[in-house]
Amino acid sequence: MKGNWGFTLLEVLVAMTILSFASLAMAKLQVGTLQANAYAKRRTIALNFAQDRVEKVRSGLVCSSSSLTYGSLVFSLACQSVNGPNNTKNVTVTVTWSDPTQQSVQIQTLI
Repeated sequence: MKGNWGFTLLEVLVAMTILSFASLAMAKLQVGTLQANAYAKRRTIALNFAQDRVEKVRSGLVCSSSSLTYGSLVFSLACQSVNGPNNTKNVTVTVTWSDPTQQSVQIQTLI
């Protein structure tokens, strides 16, 4: 009696097809994760840049525009300060950058 000890060619091809689809799905998921991580990093840089400017204005420096270069990206900061009641200031800081579309973050506070 001779037993069947292997897989047929059709079984191997089906298994390889399923494995290739699973691998492609994992690769797409990895690419999406890397893109989201890069976006979060650039947004964090912009928010830190804006928060630093708010703290400088809070310490008495003049609200002014500036820019920050990080790698190949240029973050542009626009600062606006409006005097309010009771010797307060309404400070709005906006940071914009292109990645590849125009992105921006804004912090508004009362000092």
